[in-house]
Amino acid sequence: MRRHPGDRDLAWLEQALQSAVSVEFSTIPPYLCALWSIKDELHPVAKSIRNVVHEEMLHMSLACNMLTAIGRVPQINNPKTLPQYPGHIPGLVRTDLTVTLSGLSDAALDVFIAIEAPSFGEPEDSTETGGYKTIGSFYESIRTVFRELRPKITTEGQVTGPLAFMVMENLEHVEKAISFILDQGEGSEASPVVQGTHELAHYYRFLEVKHRRRCRVGEDGHASFDGEPLEFPAVWPMAVVPKGGYLRPDVPADVWKLIEGCDRTFTEMLVRLQSVWENGGQGSLVRAIESMFALSQASRPLMQREIGNGPGTYGPCFRLV
Repeated sequence: MRRHPGDRDLAWLEQALQSAVSVEFSTIPPYLCALWSIKDELHPVAKSIRNVVHEEMLHMSLACNMLTAIGRVPQINNPKTLPQYPGHIPGLVRTDLTVTLSGLSDAALDVFIAIEAPSFGEPEDSTETGGYKTIGSFYESIRTVFRELRPKITTEGQVTGPLAFMVMENLEHVEKAISFILDQGEGSEASPVVQGTHELAHYYRFLEVKHRRRCRVGEDGHASFDGEPLEFPAVWPMAVVPKGGYLRPDVPADVWKLIEGCDRTFTEMLVRLQSVWENGGQGSLVRAIESMFALSQASRPLMQREIGNGPGTYGPCFRLV
C-alpha cells in the first residue's frame, strides 16, 4: 500500500479499506484458536474471548460496509487478501509482530495485547517504513483521508443486521463507525470501558487474563489489575500451526480427515461471507455464521490429538481450499 501523503487519493482509500477488512479478519482465527483450546466453554475467560470474537466480526462487517460505501466490493475469499499464519497483520500494521495460530497461553496473550494496543498520542504514519505502530493509527489515517477526499457515498450493497448494525450513509456515519471500532478494541484515553457500556475494551480484557486479575477502573478512568482473581482456564495445548498448515504426508490419516474437514468448512464460510457483500442479503450472513459454528465443532477434536513428533496438539489451519 502506498503511504506518501501526496498519493492519498481514492485508489489509496480503496486499498486502505480493503486492508482494514483484512486487518479485522486477521484477528479472528488466532482469537478463535485461543477460545476453542479452552476446555470449559463456560469459563469466564472463554466468555470474554468469545465476546471479543463477536465484536471483531462486527468490526470486519463495518469495514466491509465502509468499502462498499465508496462503490467497491470487499474481497474476503481472495487468496491475495487472506492473512497468512505465521505472518504479519495486513496493512503494514505492527510489522514487528508475528501472529500465529495456537492455543491460549501467555505467549499468545502477549501477541493479542500487542494487536489491541492503544494508539493514544501516536501519529498516523508512525514507523520509518511508512507503516503503523497500532491499528488505531491505521484507522486514523483512513479517517483523515475520508475527511480530505469526501468521496461519494452510496448505501447500495451495504449490509445491516446483527453483525453489521450501521449503514454508512454519509461521512458522519463513517467517522462514527471508526470511533466505535477503536473504542471496542483499545478503549479511549478517558476510560478502558467502551462508551455507553460496562464492558472493557479488548486490550484490557486480554490484560485481565494475562494478570490473572480483574481490572478495576478508578474514578479518573485509570485501569489497575488488582481486582478479584481470574483463574487461568485449563486448555488443550494446541501447538503453533506451521506456515502453510499441516500437510497430508506428515499427519495420521484420521487427523488429516479432521484437518481437511476444517479446511472445507473454513472455505465454505469465506465463500458465504463473500456472497454477503457481492450478492446482498442476510441469508448468506446467517449461513456464514452457521459455518463458523461448524468450524468450532470440527476444530475441538483436533485440539485433543497429540502431535506424535513434537509437543502439543493439532489445530485448525484456517486454509482456503
